[in-house]
Amino acid sequence: MTTKTGRLLAGLTLAAFMAVAPVAQAQQATELGTFNAWSAYTASDASGQLCFIIGEPSKSEPAGANRDPIKFLIVHRKGMGSKNEAQTQIGYPYNSSDAKASVSIDGRSYTMAARGSTAWLASAGDEAGFVTAFKAGSQMVVRGTSQRGTNTVDTYSLSGATAAMNAIDAACR
Repeated sequence: MTTKTGRLLAGLTLAAFMAVAPVAQAQQATELGTFNAWSAYTASDASGQLCFIIGEPSKSEPAGANRDPIKFLIVHRKGMGSKNEAQTQIGYPYNSSDAKASVSIDGRSYTMAARGSTAWLASAGDEAGFVTAFKAGSQMVVRGTSQRGTNTVDTYSLSGATAAMNAIDAACR
């Protein structure tokens, strides 16, 4: 997937997969392991095998905001020949008129493109560098603005990120 639209559609496919009830997810996805703050899985969709890591924030602000589950994923789609698709499920619809979203790792920021309640790295050219920083980093911060104008900040530990990425790299060669 090299086009922005293609990346959005691919992300929506995974978003739909992740929206399935937890019991159904367990039947469809095989856990490769849990590595501190990150878990690695393999599954299949219409395009073939996919492997992904998933984590949840250790802290979300503002505290008490009404949001659906918040997740960050990095996906390899073996059947499509794509790797390192980074995305967040932010837990609310982004502000559609000014959908600003970003992710930073230890202070280095990457712009994200948002649609609905999902955002992806805005440039596919950033994916490899992002994953390198992700594996070497200690903390990741995702920022976004909801339809209602609420600015959110989700902080993730990157403990276990390298091991989780290594697991999906091996599973989706």
